Amino acid sequence: MNNKNIQDKLRTRSYSENEIAKALNKQVLIVPQLITTQDDAGNRSQLIRGDVSDIRKVLTQAGFETEVILEKGLRRRTLVRHDADIVLPLVLFAASIPLSVAASYIASWLFARFAGKKTNIKYEHARFGPDGKITDYIKLEGRAEKVAEILKSGRFELPSDTKED
Repeated sequence: MNNKNIQDKLRTRSYSENEIAKALNKQVLIVPQLITTQDDAGNRSQLIRGDVSDIRKVLTQAGFETEVILEKGLRRRTLVRHDADIVLPLVLFAASIPLSVAASYIASWLFARFAGKKTNIKYEHARFGPDGKITDYIKLEGRAEKVAEILKSGRFELPSDTKED
């Protein structure tokens, strides 16, 4: 992740200082990859993978206050992809929540969604403090089932032999 603090990430997505303060009070921030498109009339839209909504729903149902960090002022469109490699949004957890508990909900969702499929996953999460500084950055990439196992275990280290082409 290029930005060392969340405020910078939010500013690049046109958040006001008041909106930044409100976002920092959430327990979980979900930061999808920024993909934009423009139609012939010049209207810009942000394309969002359906996984973003799924992850938010899982974490919200688990009782976490969540917010999806999107570009302000753009229409939202769902991006549907059918490839074997899935890049999940960056998930930022407040320092006040136990990371192993939050990660286990993501793991359960991964198992339910991708079990038995030859899907490679790129997953990133980090923690943020009240000052917005990002700490404990983790990036996992490999078969969905292996990534889910590691998230469930709380070890957060991916063995080198888990990714298949």
